[in-house]
Amino acid sequence: MVVVISGPKYLQDVEDAMVALEQMIAYKKVDRDIDILEEQENLYNIKFDLLILDISCVEDYKKVPRFIRHLKKSNDNLRVIIIAPYSFSGYAIMNDLITMGIYNIIGQKEDSSSSIMSDLINLYEAPSTYAKAIKWDKGVQNRRKQEQDFVQTGEGRFGKKKKDIITIEKNKIVGTVVIAVAGAMSRVGTTHTAISIAIHLVNNRHGVAIVELQHSNTFNAIRRSYKKAEQKNHLFSLRGIDFYPYNPSLAVSDILLGDYAYVILDMGHYLSSDVNEFKRAQERIIVSGGKDWELEELDNLLKSEDKSFANKYLFSFCDISMFEFIKANMETLKCYQAAYNPQPFEYNDSSSEIFDNMLQDVLPQTHEEQRGLVSTLIKNKDKKGYHHPVLVKKAERKKSEKEDFLKFIIVVLLIVIALIVIAFFVLSNPIITQIKDLFN
Repeated sequence: MVVVISGPKYLQDVEDAMVALEQMIAYKKVDRDIDILEEQENLYNIKFDLLILDISCVEDYKKVPRFIRHLKKSNDNLRVIIIAPYSFSGYAIMNDLITMGIYNIIGQKEDSSSSIMSDLINLYEAPSTYAKAIKWDKGVQNRRKQEQDFVQTGEGRFGKKKKDIITIEKNKIVGTVVIAVAGAMSRVGTTHTAISIAIHLVNNRHGVAIVELQHSNTFNAIRRSYKKAEQKNHLFSLRGIDFYPYNPSLAVSDILLGDYAYVILDMGHYLSSDVNEFKRAQERIIVSGGKDWELEELDNLLKSEDKSFANKYLFSFCDISMFEFIKANMETLKCYQAAYNPQPFEYNDSSSEIFDNMLQDVLPQTHEEQRGLVSTLIKNKDKKGYHHPVLVKKAERKKSEKEDFLKFIIVVLLIVIALIVIAFFVLSNPIITQIKDLFN
């Protein structure tokens, strides 16, 4: 049984999807300004296992998490599909819903007239995952921290001396980035490396999938080893990552149609892998050991292929002196020393630092700039924040008053300096001295 709370815009698509799925609608509320907590009482005696909620028709969308929590108390197995405008991406409500395990979210442009019927059917038959839903949560944590800092300290208030540094974000990635990981030899750690990279990306709040492109059955072994692995059709989810076990009928292009920010390909041994798929990736990583017999395998790989300066080489289980020796003999190829990380599912600071460096071309980059004297005194007027409107107006008023005061002080100082300089030159002039002596 299904409950539908929607605006008129999506009602027909919802009804058509439920007919196609042979699901009965037990209750529906259609309006443009719905008090969601009133509906809570209306649903008290209705048994249902699926809620379809269009949050754009809710009078106060901030009440939605509270509404869903109440429903889940009486039905822990309740499935929820949310229809939301894309403009809600990054709102605190989306963070709350994802934290509650609500991953089935259909995004819509506010002025779009496209049908959502197929999306509803797909989500009903193949529920979404955290890795696909995390894009809705992007930026929430950062915005909350900025708001808290602003409320606690203010910007430029006296007695709250802060380091005047600005953070700039550039090179935002559009679409899905493919990272291919292959080994110079078998069992050198491609799966380990792929998982480590995925954990690093997930900790930076990116949606990630790993695809097994070697017929090793390793992913199925991982699924059996962890009780928290959540099986969903042809994939399973673990630690916020979607794992796609080896499936010769599944194409990488099919996975790229999903909502992932990054797709990592576990290619296995390079010489026995799908080399064309490897070369199509935006980032290509070759994993090798540092022992003599492992370097021999790497040498055979380099001889068999044209040296590609786009490939990056990651060396595991070697100390600094060994790595420096290897790097010196790799000419201009990009080489990196892997950090010691025996548990790839655990976050590792050293690994994170290496991956930030290795993947800098496909990661949104931030850097800090120290402001100069002039820009410190008079800040950029175009700077925008994420604060509440009342706080923004207050900040702008304080900022304007401070700028006017600083300009006045600067003008006064310049006039005083000019007068002192003029007085010095006048009093030190010989003619002025003679005139003074004449009067004396």
